[in-house]
Parts: sequence; structure tokens; C-alpha cells
Amino acid sequence: MQSLDASSAQLIDAFRASPLFAGLADATLAALASAAGRVRLEAGEELFGGAEAGEALFVVLEGEGEVAEPAGDHPARIRVLAPGDVFDEMQMLAAAPLPAAVRATNGCTVARVSGDDVDRLETEHPDLAAALRRVHQRQLLCRLHTVVGTLDARLLDEMEAAAGWNYLRRGDLLYEQGDAADRVFFVVSGRLRTETVDRFGASRVVGEMGRGESVGEMGFFLGEPRTARVRAMRDSVLAEFTNDEFDALVSARPQLLRHVARGLVQRLHRGGAEAGAAARVATIAVLGASPGAPVAAFCGRLAEALSLFGPTLRLTAAVVDEMSGEPGLSQAWEDGAESARLLAWLEAREAAHRFLVFEAEPRVSAWTRRCLRQADRVLLLARSDEDPGPGETERGLLSVDRGATDARRTLVLVHPENADCLPTGTRRWLDARVVEDHHHLRWGHEGDLGRLARHLAGRAVGLVLGGGGARGFAHIGVMRALAEAGVPVDMVGGTSMGASLAAQCAMGWTPEKMVEMNRRMWIEMRPHKVFTFPVVSILSTAKAEVCGRMMYGEVEIEDLPIPFFCISSNLTTAEMVVHRRGSLLRANTASASLPGVAPPVLENGHLLVDGAILNNLPCDVMRRLGAGTVIASEVSVEEDAAFTCDLVPTPTQVLRGRFWRGTPVRFPSIMEVVMRAALLHSASREREALALADLCLHPPIDPWGLMEFDALEPIVGAAHEYARGAVAEWLASGAVDFPAPKP
Repeated sequence: MQSLDASSAQLIDAFRASPLFAGLADATLAALASAAGRVRLEAGEELFGGAEAGEALFVVLEGEGEVAEPAGDHPARIRVLAPGDVFDEMQMLAAAPLPAAVRATNGCTVARVSGDDVDRLETEHPDLAAALRRVHQRQLLCRLHTVVGTLDARLLDEMEAAAGWNYLRRGDLLYEQGDAADRVFFVVSGRLRTETVDRFGASRVVGEMGRGESVGEMGFFLGEPRTARVRAMRDSVLAEFTNDEFDALVSARPQLLRHVARGLVQRLHRGGAEAGAAARVATIAVLGASPGAPVAAFCGRLAEALSLFGPTLRLTAAVVDEMSGEPGLSQAWEDGAESARLLAWLEAREAAHRFLVFEAEPRVSAWTRRCLRQADRVLLLARSDEDPGPGETERGLLSVDRGATDARRTLVLVHPENADCLPTGTRRWLDARVVEDHHHLRWGHEGDLGRLARHLAGRAVGLVLGGGGARGFAHIGVMRALAEAGVPVDMVGGTSMGASLAAQCAMGWTPEKMVEMNRRMWIEMRPHKVFTFPVVSILSTAKAEVCGRMMYGEVEIEDLPIPFFCISSNLTTAEMVVHRRGSLLRANTASASLPGVAPPVLENGHLLVDGAILNNLPCDVMRRLGAGTVIASEVSVEEDAAFTCDLVPTPTQVLRGRFWRGTPVRFPSIMEVVMRAALLHSASREREALALADLCLHPPIDPWGLMEFDALEPIVGAAHEYARGAVAEWLASGAVDFPAPKP
């Protein structure tokens, strides 16, 4: 990068040639030229970043450039830059989820005006201020590259000419269910919530949309009335286009339709994601929920963890006052004269950062209210060893009748630094308040904080483990390979034997401990070999209960350090049950209770049995719960050689071969037949589930039968060897959507 001298006359002519500056007065152009310097870039050279970052204004004088996401070897282009294009550094950086790179595609010369000079000139020349508002408006449209694709000057001109700007305050209605679908909207900043209303007037939240997402496109495509109500969860800005205006854009740029349709398909793909779990989070408020909550220290560490995903700024009342240069601005009340200035200042900070972390005060103050009002997500931080009841500030701001925010609430329980045992008592905290989810943070475990950051960034890694009897031991080899490759497991779930291994992972067991404990249970204690009179089931529950308590004890699901779920099937209602609260032992028992082989589990008057009957590989559930990356480990087989035979033997033939001298008869046992039948029922759904996974692992488990529990070590070893190669290939492909492990 090279600084060049330039005459004011040359710069004035170049500025006047820019469509955005063409209407400026001669005096304004001269003032701009006197404050500007020229910078020459060679092909591939970046314009700014790192040490040079600042709120500077740039004008392309000659050559071409691009704004691109720093994503792997083939970054996505956000905007094409040509002579005459004007852009603001911080606004442009904010157009991408990660810090965008602005680089020359060939030799390129730009004029640069520092942020301080821009501020001064705006005050002195009102016509410049009006032109820069248009510049910033065009750059806000650049945030929509995720739904419209790469933008160039012509497309920006067309979108700018057609776009209407919709400013919503928290609680404002964008449109009502049943309204005519005459417009398409794009979220530039803020957050919206979608609700469906039934015929009795009861509403149900079905999703949230954040920055860079489209709203109302379903009605545009179908030409039908709105199927849901949409309202603002916080102050929001949207670009809107009438159907005719958007049709005209699509006619001129057919690729727009493909990009918008892709966004719609992706939202349907994550379909029914737990309201807001998969939507983009940009602003996070942290409120102390117990007197000793380490709010300041936590916010500092959280901001550092989030910075892996993009520019992150931690804001306290003091920081706002200092950075804005207006002491007391942070305490502006919502209806006060200074509120508009504070909102504008915060919007500028949000535009320049991937995340803002708002550190609320421990009292009910204007700043604390502002933190909650601006938040996409509220974290309630508490020390696990304190009173679980809500304090005065929490009651005053988050009670049902005086709620200061509509954002999702997450409880974060901080445990002592030396806490190596599993948490306990989480249910008391959850019962005392309304929260959508919770996380455990063991202060000395960096992995816990990284896991929380990935959840907030939408980059959480979910591991799904399928059922398959003894073949499920392959999951241990898969988990060992993931750990060796540095792939984190932020959520884990499964069905039947997969649920058991998922629970062990969620408890923090190492693969070595899993092998040891499963050897004791399945090879030494052998609960699957204790039969009873076949009235309710063919297996006795006495030894199974002993084994279950040995594995899970009295652990509650909500106490697990890694979020966990498992699946069972409700015989009473013919519905799938997703277990996320309550006894871990009871949930796993229900998930693995083969009908006729083991007795059903009674839950609230309903009978629960093996989850494999309805969903043996619950990737859809994992996706709904908000996992950004889903890894599936499948241990069922489409064609099982163990179920190939020449004839069906009589009971006498089987018994003679087993207990007396005679030729042994190889034929599947009752349990193998029932288990295989259960797996077959969900086989087609399993194929659909695999389509929802980002990485599908199929360990080579065909040589072993469903009930060959004695083959624990060989199964683990074969799966580990296979998974090492598959995971390494996946990581090398560049398809990973979370920060890559350090070499």
C-alpha cells in the first residue's frame, strides 16, 4: 500500500464524477479534496484492517476492488467496487459476519478522508451530511448480501431507488396474520419474532429473524395472505420492497430470486428451530441474577471468546460515556431528549461489530433497561451456591407484567473454579424463573465458556448418536476421534443405545472411562441375559436397575455440563418424546425399552418405549435445538447378514444345538428380531435425518450383531480407525462452520 500526492483539482474532478457526490457544492468538494489523501493498492492488496482501522471515508478513483468475507480459499464477495464508489470503513466492515476484507482486484487507487475530518466537514457542510446519509444507507443495503448475493453499483442504485425504510420500535407490529402479502422485507438491524394465532386467539412463537434475513417472502412466492404475525422484539430497521418493485429487481437480476429462495429453503431446512435458537444473535445483555455473580469478569471473558467469530465490543455505562464523549449519555431514559442520540450511537457500534456485549448494572437504572431493550439475547448470570430466587432487579425488570425485553433468556450458572463434580440443584434455579435454556460455566474450564460462545454465535456443534444395540459401542470410537481432532461437542443427543452413550458424553466421561464402564455393565454384569416370566416383558428389570444406577446415579438432565436430549416413543399418543429435563436414568431407560423385551416406562400415565420406533437418528431434533453444525453417527445397517438363513428352525432344533450335542443353529434371538424390527420402522426417516447432518459417519460395524456386547473393544477400535480418517477429511475440506482447532 502506497500513499501518493495529488493536486486538489484532480481530486475535486474525481469527487464530482462520483454519482453520490455529484450534487455537492464546489466549496464542499474543495474542502473534501483538501482533507483527502490518495492510496495506491496493487492487485490482491487489502485496503485497511487491524492497526489502520478507523471511521475513514473512501472514494474509488481508478481501478477495481471488492469487499469479501474472509472465508477459506474462496471468500464470498459482498460488493464490487468501481470508480466513483464511496464507502465508510466501519460500516463496510460490518457487512459480513466476520471482519470483511476490502482488496484491490487489479491496480486500484482510492482517496481517503479520516473520520475526524469527516465529522468536521459534516458539521460545516450540510450538503455533505445529506450525501453521507445516502452512502450509509447504501452500505446498510450491503448487509443484505446474504439474501441477494454480490452487490455492484448498478444493483445498489436499483435497490436504493426501490427500497422503503421501515423503522420499528420494540413491540411494533410489522404485519398481522391474514394481511395481504404485498411486500418483502429485509432486516438491516434489530430482531423480529414470528407468531401464529389459532382460532381462539392464542399465539405461538415459531421463529425469530435477525440482521441479514428476509421476512414475508413466503407470501411473495405464493401470493397468499400472511400465515403469521410478525412484530419487533427490539428497535429494528428494515428495507422493504413492494411485490412489483421486487419483481422488477428480479426481472433485471434473475439471480436475486435464487439467493432469496436459498434463504427461505435454509430457514425451512432448520424448520421449526426452537424459537430463535438458530437466528442470528448480535447483541447480548448480561444481568446478574444473584448478589455474587461475577458480571464484570464474565463479560470480559465472554467478549474475548466471541471475538473469534468477529469484532466484539463490551459496553458498560462508563465505556459509553467515555467513547461517545458525552458524560451521562448512557443513562438517557427511553423518552428523554438524549435517547435518540444514544440509540444512534449504539446503532453505529452495532453496525461496526459482529457482537455487542452489554454489561448491565446490578440495579434498576436507565442503562440496565437500555441493555435489556437492545438485546437479542439476555444472559442471567448467577453463582450456583447462592439463593436461586430472583433478586429485586430481576423481579423488577423481567417479571411478566413489567418485562423490559422480549428477548430469549438464558440462565448461566457459574460454578467454583475447582468444581470437578457434576452440578446439582439446577432445577431450583429453572423453576424460579422463565428461561428458554441454561448453561453451566465451571469457572476454571475454558471449554465451558467456548461452548457458550459457540451457542450464542450459532456455531454450536451437535453430535447425534443412533441406536443399534451392541453396535452402538462404535460411538465411543467416533467420540475419541472427534476429541483427538479438536472438534468440540456442544450438544449431544441420541436414541436407545445412542442415548446411553450420549448421556455418558454429556456427563463429561472420557472415551476410556466409557469403555471401562460399559465393559463392567454389558460384559461382566450382563443385564440383557436376566430373563423373567414373559407377562410384561422377557427381561427382568432388577439387574438393569442396578446397572442403570451404577451408570447414571441420581443425575438430572438439567445438571449435565453439556446440553443433552434423548428420544422415546409414547405408546399412548403415538408421538415422539424429547427428554430434556428430569431423571437421566429414567429418560435413558425409556429410550431403550424395547417393546416386549423390556417393560415400558410409565410417565404421567403414558407408556414410553424405545425411541428407535419413531426416530432412531434425531438429527431433526438437534437442528431444531439450534446446532449450527450437526454430526451424525449411524450404527444401523440397511441389510443385515445376521438375518439371512435357509430355514426357520423349530424350538427343539435350537435347544438341541445349544444344550445337547448337535449342530448349532444360527438364528436371530427374540431380542435381535424385535430390535431389528424397531430399526426398520424408522429406517426411511433415518435417511431423511442424515440429509440434515453436516457430517455423516457410518462406522464399519457390519461384522458384529446387535447383541454382541462381548465385542466392545473391537467395535470401538474399528470405529475409531474409520472416524479418524473421515473427520480429518472433513476438516480439510473447509466445510467446518466453527473456529478450526489450533494445530
